[in-house]
Amino acid sequence: MATDYLNALGASGSGLNIRELTKSLVEADTAVKRSAAQKKIAATEVSVSALGKVRAQFQSLSGALATIGQSSVLKATSSNPAVAISVTDKSLVATQRTEIEVLQIAQRQVLEFGGFTSADAVLGSGSVSVDFGVWFAPEGEEAATSFAQNPALAASSIAVGTGATLQDLATALTSIPGVTARVLDKGDGTFSLGVVSEPGAGNALRFTVTESVPGNGLARFDTTASNLTAQVQEAKDAVLSVDGIIVARSSNEITDLIPGATLALSGKTTDPATLSVSRDTQLAEAAMTYMVEELNATMKLLGELTRRSTDGSGSGELAGDRVVETLKRQVTALIGQPLTGHGEKPVYLSQLGVSTNRDGSLSFNASAFQKAFEKTPQIFDAMFTDSLTAITPGASIAGKAASSAASGDYIFRLDPVTGEATVGGGATLALPGANGASQYLVLSGGLAGVMVSVESGVTDATLRFGRSFATQLQALLDTAAGQNGAISDREGQIGKVAEEQAKVIEALDARAAKLESRYLAQFTAMEQAVSRMKSTGTYLENLISAWNKD
Repeated sequence: MATDYLNALGASGSGLNIRELTKSLVEADTAVKRSAAQKKIAATEVSVSALGKVRAQFQSLSGALATIGQSSVLKATSSNPAVAISVTDKSLVATQRTEIEVLQIAQRQVLEFGGFTSADAVLGSGSVSVDFGVWFAPEGEEAATSFAQNPALAASSIAVGTGATLQDLATALTSIPGVTARVLDKGDGTFSLGVVSEPGAGNALRFTVTESVPGNGLARFDTTASNLTAQVQEAKDAVLSVDGIIVARSSNEITDLIPGATLALSGKTTDPATLSVSRDTQLAEAAMTYMVEELNATMKLLGELTRRSTDGSGSGELAGDRVVETLKRQVTALIGQPLTGHGEKPVYLSQLGVSTNRDGSLSFNASAFQKAFEKTPQIFDAMFTDSLTAITPGASIAGKAASSAASGDYIFRLDPVTGEATVGGGATLALPGANGASQYLVLSGGLAGVMVSVESGVTDATLRFGRSFATQLQALLDTAAGQNGAISDREGQIGKVAEEQAKVIEALDARAAKLESRYLAQFTAMEQAVSRMKSTGTYLENLISAWNKD
């Protein structure tokens, strides 16, 4: 059993509890600083937890923006199922009504080469050259026996080796972009090679065969003079009447007739199809309601966390935090600021039925919104859709403005002498245009990357860009809650404070250990001295007592 020599000394020494005395002295030296450091660490944990709540709410608000952005309030409808319409880019599509009649749908050319005994039938060797283009009837003839190559599509050539089969040829043809081939069992004991092109008159096929040994049979696939013999279906363009104007397209999926919308043709129409694009009031109201709810949840949280106590109820977990206070002010300012670039006059949220209450929360008046929406539905776009338009007749603009672009008007100027053009003072690159128009790619400035087209004679034009409320709010959220955003920076600062205080506690622990060792050494020496003095006193008392007896 271990012996506590210090207590043993205490019993014969001063009688003090040296260990408790040492502990008290050490605590008196370090307790205040330790308590302060521990409180600071606890405060950092509370702050980090609160910042996590802010980040989570910002992410929720960002998710709401994404959901609303994916759910366009633009409703596209068609009166005829043969012409389907869908909105693909709500920033480009406009409310409109269009009459479309499908006179002919686009077709693929289909060729059939039959009479084979199996898919493994061996073919003669040689090569097959594949050209893309248009089959047409020469003047004075009815049969389409002449071919004009499509300059936009390169010709291809495949080698047919010795021992190659019908299936091998089908595989080789399919490897060519724009060609699909397969071997079909006819069900009558014979097999055919079916070859299909892409839709559109300009995608028809012409096969030119060169036999390695004349007469080996590979020439049966040559269509230079026998296209009609092998052709099951000719390649055709889709032909449509758009508000009475005849147009043709190579595909049944058309993306350039109605900006921001895609048409899908499935057959001819006996009566014109009425296509309409309009804004859905109920969807728009639901989007506004959802937005206001998320904004209120965000502002409520920021208000609670930054609340300063004036009645003893306790301050918020982030009261006085400059970063969060700044974020709160930025969101509040954005709610109240005008949205420019969406028309001649700025748009305010109050015009859309949104008002601010005394406590900072928002109210949404659905009735006021419906009235404003019915009167001027396009003002709703200022909430969720960036606007980029050309105001001047004869000018058009395509693309998306840079994230740094400021809302407002940008002036296009063309020097008729030098041919050089600028947009908002930024340089442009002139590119070939179509139908007499000139195109300019903007190289610098807020509209860098967009394409401006102007008709002949247009030297000055006004281009207008408006950044939506949702885009501005999302940028604020990204700056705040992004990977290297303000919240992350603040968490890093708080983390450093916690690390510094942890080091303070480590230093206090080390100091406490040294103090304890020093005090124990000093008190041990004292106890030893007292013990010796007591021992000497006892000796003297005993000696005197002995003398007195004598």
